[in-house]
Amino acid sequence: MDIDSARTIADTVLRAGPVLRPYRAAGQRDPSRWQFGLLMPADRSAADESLSATAQTECLVEAGDHVRLTVLLRFLQVRRRSVYRWLPDHGRFKPVGSLEVDGAAVPSWDEPVEHEVCLEMDGPMLRGHGARHTVRVPGGFDRRELHDARGALVGQVVRHRRPLCAMLNVSAQPVPAPHPALRLRVWVENRTRAGADGHEVALTTALVASHLILSIEDGSFVSMVDPPAWAADAAESCANVGLWPVLAGPPGRHDTLLATPRILRDHPGDLLDSAVDELLQLRNLAG
Repeated sequence: MDIDSARTIADTVLRAGPVLRPYRAAGQRDPSRWQFGLLMPADRSAADESLSATAQTECLVEAGDHVRLTVLLRFLQVRRRSVYRWLPDHGRFKPVGSLEVDGAAVPSWDEPVEHEVCLEMDGPMLRGHGARHTVRVPGGFDRRELHDARGALVGQVVRHRRPLCAMLNVSAQPVPAPHPALRLRVWVENRTRAGADGHEVALTTALVASHLILSIEDGSFVSMVDPPAWAADAAESCANVGLWPVLAGPPGRHDTLLATPRILRDHPGDLLDSAVDELLQLRNLAG
């Protein structure tokens, strides 16, 4: 199985552009850079039909008697990094967009935190009722003081991450085929409650750059880009919402599948070079 290769492709393709866009001004937050593969909290999507809390991929699997499936749900979370200046005359900290410490700027910004959830299934579970898994990510808070070269307190950096809750559902149904084949469905929903906070704050409860990596033992995935004749009708009936599945790994391998919000071709490993070029261009623009 080529899970590591699929991880590399996903990391490079999904995060090379807007997610890793560098800041040009200290303290500037750009919520638009988090819009790719975005699953907002369910209460937000219920109130705004332009937002989505769910994503789904369907694909075809030729399954053997001892088939085993591994599903990886991967996403980013927005963590707030806030910078404060120490006001000694007032005995308190004041929030600032950026703080200069010994000639170096320390800006406030939003930063990504990576999350990966693994769900494994055997043949009886896959052919039976499937599996539902509740994903819970605890919140986090940490504080670091900032001192100048003389050791004097000048400020602090506070990082805050909100708790997340999501549902991962995997099921399969047999399809008419010359070989034992299944229509596999993987469905993800963000069940976090954002409450009444504004959109920028609600982004901290979103699943960002959400995607799936599937791997199989004693079985193979059918290409959804170029399915064989026997699977063409079944592939056409598959419903993919917010995710598009392609074969990952080198040509000729059918044991790993990558489902991302970007429409890729099968075996998209050669896209790594173009994504790296994009990163270099962004770095040059930032400089």
